[in-house]
Amino acid sequence: MGLLRFLLAVSVVIAHSSPIYGFKLVGGQIAVQAFFMISGFYMALILNEKYIGENGAYKLFISNRLLRLFPVYWVVLLLTIIFSVIVYFISNGNDFGKLTYYNDYSSSLNLFSLLFLVFSNVFILFQDVVLFLGLDVTSGNFYLTSNFAKTSPALYQFLLLPQAWTIGIEISFYLIVPFLVKMKFKTIILLIILSLLLRLFIMNKGLIEDPWTYRFFPTELVFFLLGMVDYSIYRKVISYNIKPFFLWLVFSYILSFTILYNFIAFSGSMLFYFLSFFLSIPFVFLLFKENIIDRFIGELSYPIYISHLLMLTVLNYINKKIFIGNDGLTLTVLTVIFSVLLKNYVSEKIERIRQKRLLG
Repeated sequence: MGLLRFLLAVSVVIAHSSPIYGFKLVGGQIAVQAFFMISGFYMALILNEKYIGENGAYKLFISNRLLRLFPVYWVVLLLTIIFSVIVYFISNGNDFGKLTYYNDYSSSLNLFSLLFLVFSNVFILFQDVVLFLGLDVTSGNFYLTSNFAKTSPALYQFLLLPQAWTIGIEISFYLIVPFLVKMKFKTIILLIILSLLLRLFIMNKGLIEDPWTYRFFPTELVFFLLGMVDYSIYRKVISYNIKPFFLWLVFSYILSFTILYNFIAFSGSMLFYFLSFFLSIPFVFLLFKENIIDRFIGELSYPIYISHLLMLTVLNYINKKIFIGNDGLTLTVLTVIFSVLLKNYVSEKIERIRQKRLLG
């Protein structure tokens, strides 16, 4: 599923910049929720096939997942801070880059608020929670909001890598998935229904704006759980002699749907895409599970996702188009190049450490 993961990451890049020759792919929200589905599938896969027996310790699983996330995140975070400091000195103190809100509102943050934001920036946890909060500048306290974009100051501006809120949700899922995989299939289905009912309840209460539409973990849990169901389907289909032609047909369909989504969008297309994606995952994984090239492409998705806003910040500051004609293309190409470096010099080194921690 490497190419699909890559395209979903590029969808987010495009959502934060501009279309590439008219192509928007599936957009940011759909891409994030599709990623959640893939995550549910992979976590069910590795917990049932890799973290078993002497490798079945909860601590080992969680620490290995964090080792996969934190090093790349911390490198990009550090580079973001360094770039902000450089901008500060170049501008003679007139521009502090991503640290501007800390500089402007430092006196409006009480100790708890400051520590909470620093902790969230360093350890990713609760970044999704930040998007449900506003800042009372008179007291320095947080308050709940139904639309974070309408708060002033917007608290998400204190997140140096604001896209990492999705990783905060991922970590929340990692913390509970070892228990979920031990549940009966009927229980997982019940949890899916409850998550959907909660979404409908929230919508009925009028909470139909960002962040409630796709950043609330209990309602986003449905996508992770659907991914886990996909693993159960996969375990069934591998026992059949499925023709490669059918697997390629499924892959071609979901690949085309992903690439052409903005051109063929129709009423209900989001739900139809999710249904298509859900039904495709077991077969696409079966087609590419031994493909080294596809795996390499897929492993770029996380570095692309976590670094693209830094690349965008740099491009906006220097105000140059290295690849003339399309800002989205420029950002995508530069982010992919930078992501290859992150993978080669950070991810792969950490991956060797992670694999050595597994016994047997």
